[in-house]
Amino acid sequence: MDLRTVMVISANKTDHLVLSDCLDRAVPPRFRLVSSEELERPLEALLDPDVDAIIMAVGPETDYLLRLAQKHAPSLPIILLLDNAPDSTAAAQLRESGAQDHLVRGQLQDALVHRILDYSIELKQARTIIRELSNRDVLTGALNRVGFRAHLERAMQRSQRYNFKTGLLYINVDQFTSINDHFGELNGDLLIRSLCRRMASKLRSSDSIARLGGDEFAVVLEDVSSAADMARIAEKMLQAIAAPLSLDEQHVQVDASIGGALYPDDAADFSELVDHGRSAMQQAKSILGSKFIPYSDRLQFDMAGINTLAAELRVAARRNQFELHYQPRIALDTGQLAGLEALLRWNHPDRGLICPGEFIAECEDMGLMKSIGHQVIQHACCALNWLAEQRLGDVVVAVNISFSQIQDDRFVTAVKDTLERTGANPGRLEFELTETTILKQPGAIKTRMDELRLLGIRFSLDDFGTGFSQLTHLTELPIAVLKVDAAFVRDLPHNPQQAAVCSLIIEMARRLDIGVVAEGAENHEQIEFLRNQGCQQVQGFYYSPAIPLQQLPRFVQEQRFKNHERVLS
Repeated sequence: MDLRTVMVISANKTDHLVLSDCLDRAVPPRFRLVSSEELERPLEALLDPDVDAIIMAVGPETDYLLRLAQKHAPSLPIILLLDNAPDSTAAAQLRESGAQDHLVRGQLQDALVHRILDYSIELKQARTIIRELSNRDVLTGALNRVGFRAHLERAMQRSQRYNFKTGLLYINVDQFTSINDHFGELNGDLLIRSLCRRMASKLRSSDSIARLGGDEFAVVLEDVSSAADMARIAEKMLQAIAAPLSLDEQHVQVDASIGGALYPDDAADFSELVDHGRSAMQQAKSILGSKFIPYSDRLQFDMAGINTLAAELRVAARRNQFELHYQPRIALDTGQLAGLEALLRWNHPDRGLICPGEFIAECEDMGLMKSIGHQVIQHACCALNWLAEQRLGDVVVAVNISFSQIQDDRFVTAVKDTLERTGANPGRLEFELTETTILKQPGAIKTRMDELRLLGIRFSLDDFGTGFSQLTHLTELPIAVLKVDAAFVRDLPHNPQQAAVCSLIIEMARRLDIGVVAEGAENHEQIEFLRNQGCQQVQGFYYSPAIPLQQLPRFVQEQRFKNHERVLS
């Protein structure tokens, strides 16, 4: 049986001796006595997790210690040692002041002392369990909002007392709603539990993790030396969250957005610290992929900008301010137009054309991408029909597909309806997917790709080599085209590393009978290197930026003229 620690506080040495003998006679042995004539650091003694009960002789500091215990350690049983037995009124007053019970000198019978201590300690344990349950999230076992507030406030108080910093990480799991919808609530719960365990494993014993809502967590970091330390812990969190996990025998990967704030550097009180951590998290959510952003004063202005952006995007969707421009893909063997990549633009009434990097992430967060993406596919199908009328029926039109689109159970049906309604040739429609999108739910996305392939649609793998590349994607998924990211083309042919990577990708694709398109070609040297390596197509500013469809005939005519001149020369 574990020994229960009882602290005796009295200036009278006889009290210590009498109580020590009394506790030693307990059968079975279950008490361990710790003696103190006075408390130099009373709060540390009250918060000592090893102390199960305190027997305290009444003295000048009794009222102060009881108030201190009520505030900081309300479940710790304090038993007062008195000279005389109190009447009922006095006993009630002692209990109201925070005393659990009382003992009287000269009446310290073993059985009475043991019974009072047993009852007080068991009551403390029961209260601790109840408090723990009320402070814990049922699903994950992490702290809930009540427990989170209690720990963060305690940590902030210690920061004031001992002059160290307290860190707060505010965490949002980005794709949780989609996973919940696709895999069901049981798998959604499994995901949340798994992520919580992973994050908790990266914490120190003094830190804590809390679940604040369905997909939101908070981490309290005690004694953080700097913002850089907080950032390092946040990066560990992001790595833990990003690791693939299995749901229904499918590998799933999620992103997370983390905002961080420090006390007292970034906030003066609890509410301000939480608000600033949440603001930083929302700023991180505006950036595609997993991201940590620490709080700064200018985030307030950025957040105002995001709120304005959200309102303007809703107006843009209602007023059809989004349009498509098309960047040509050129066949290197003929110099002729082989394909087009449809790129979304926002025709803002005041700012003009805005590229998708400034608004796509916000559209995703607002749930607009499904409707916008559907409009893009409709426009691309109409573009295919227009190209056929212009005697450019062999040109492929590529459309970027987001995770929120392809994971939607209604996506295949919507695409099929669009093809039937427009009469577009599905064999000339190409859906571009990134490896990041595929990694989130590889099994489910493969199934969706197979369904779309039956309609005649083909697929390209975008940004190949820039992320967590898996060669199995090239052999198991219906990939027709591999797109070499502009990062590997930028310094060709003078960068030997980029040259080696490009050559390897082109050769690998050739052996797998997969087409290759190099992105970001901007000068003649790059074009010649890619042509000599056997790259089939390129796109980039060397030939043309993205242009409205109506300008395409002129571009085709100019391209034919240039090719004719090149042949003659």
